[in-house]
Amino acid sequence: MTTYDVIVIGSGHNGLICGTYLARAGLRVAAVERRLEMGGGLCTEDVTLPGFSHNLHSFFHRWVPELPFYNDLELGSLAVRYILPPAQSAQPMSDGSCLIWHTDLDKTLKSIAHYSRKDAATYRELLLHYREMGAEILVPEMYSPPLAPAEKTALLERTPLGREYLALTRRTPRDLVLEFFESEAMRALVLFLVTVKGFLVDEPGLGYVFPSSITGGTKGSMCRGGSHNLAHGLAKAFVRAGGDIWEVCNVRRVLVEGGEARGVELDDGQRLMATRCVAAGVDPAQLYGELVPEEHLTPELRERARRWEFGPLGILFSTHLALNEAPRHRAAAHDPDIDRALNYNIGYESVEDFDVQWDEIQRGLPPRKPGMQCAVPTLHDATQAPAGKHTLFTWQYVPYELADGGAARWDEVAAEYAEVCLDRWRQYAPNINGKNILGRYTYTPLDIERKMRNMKKGDFHSGALTRAQMLEGRPHRTPIPRLYLCGAGSHPHGLICGAAGYNAAGVILDDLGMKPWWPRIDARRHWEQMAKR
Repeated sequence: MTTYDVIVIGSGHNGLICGTYLARAGLRVAAVERRLEMGGGLCTEDVTLPGFSHNLHSFFHRWVPELPFYNDLELGSLAVRYILPPAQSAQPMSDGSCLIWHTDLDKTLKSIAHYSRKDAATYRELLLHYREMGAEILVPEMYSPPLAPAEKTALLERTPLGREYLALTRRTPRDLVLEFFESEAMRALVLFLVTVKGFLVDEPGLGYVFPSSITGGTKGSMCRGGSHNLAHGLAKAFVRAGGDIWEVCNVRRVLVEGGEARGVELDDGQRLMATRCVAAGVDPAQLYGELVPEEHLTPELRERARRWEFGPLGILFSTHLALNEAPRHRAAAHDPDIDRALNYNIGYESVEDFDVQWDEIQRGLPPRKPGMQCAVPTLHDATQAPAGKHTLFTWQYVPYELADGGAARWDEVAAEYAEVCLDRWRQYAPNINGKNILGRYTYTPLDIERKMRNMKKGDFHSGALTRAQMLEGRPHRTPIPRLYLCGAGSHPHGLICGAAGYNAAGVILDDLGMKPWWPRIDARRHWEQMAKR
């Protein structure tokens, strides 16, 4: 039997972030990982041909390296480097034109003005205004434990900006897109940036995703060498802080004694004890439905595990290609930067396109006219392929359960549906074909679930981003003393923002009566001070 102060279940990026903050606070911490590889969705592998590195899960790391964990944990000193391409979000259109958001605001406005001068002016105004809202409200809320709704409302109602934010939260992303923009091209690109993060465009209470999509649409970055390099850096930071990593060790159950979490038991029967707490980087359904013994669950916790929802967005079918040459888009005649973009919206050209796809997904059908998030990583980082060659991927939202055979049917239709997705991109870039394709690999929602225990049904958020499962619906504290949630199933959600692990570490130190060593973000204090200005 081995004893630590804190045991973290899982070494996904949030688990490593939480563990490193706690280890640097002076606690002895162990991270227990089921797989041989650390980092969870920070997964980069040569799945097509040797030398072609493919990012199977996370790739678009928005706002890194500006995020708190990157600087607090000094990842720059561990050779974790980021690339911010100038051409950010690009949308080719069937008429041969294209809409591109750049890091250069003037170039973005020129691109938008091709479709609507009014939309260009609106975008400029919203961007500057929402940057302030992001700094004052969105970032503090993301990097703080969620406040009770009544307290949050009372604090934000004290300022004009806060009142505006509260009004936005009562709307849906679609409402706001239709209100502010008139061109279908602009509406489609903004809704694309909403949905690629896993948010439903018609979900009441999620209107705040609209401003974050406006400001985040030109903040897409990628990790040099592949997303797994961030995992390496986080693991090095954890070990440098004194943490231990137990690899290929599956946690069978959480040990609960005297009504409190006291450690974990592994598949081989070995017990790791925790004198202070256990932090689980899993979703609530897995924690309460599989890891905590049933005799320690209240009826409320059993019900929470049963009712925790996965999907419907956040479930992806992906195709990865090794290419001889990069895609050449027809729209390059309109704007050559289309061939150098980071984040491609392939197939969504109107609000109606989202409606058609959503209807098909709800009926258990893979969309026959895909609208995908795509990238060509090697346009910006040549280290991810042999000299002069390229990699490409497509991400298409799909149902986990197919209408004609359930989830198991994916094993039979994967190759066929990959061709449907590639055909869609060929309508905009015809050279993704023939001898240009050197190798291919398909990755279905069923494959994701098999590989990533914490992505049930292939859901990369570890739970649907409905209003009921956001903010206070994703707490870090559990009803079992000394047991915490620190992964994507806790506030705020998945994606590579590190906020769930960051927040969990702060909550744990609060409960232990220890002061944080880092300049911790505190939404309550920030909003109180904002009201006094």
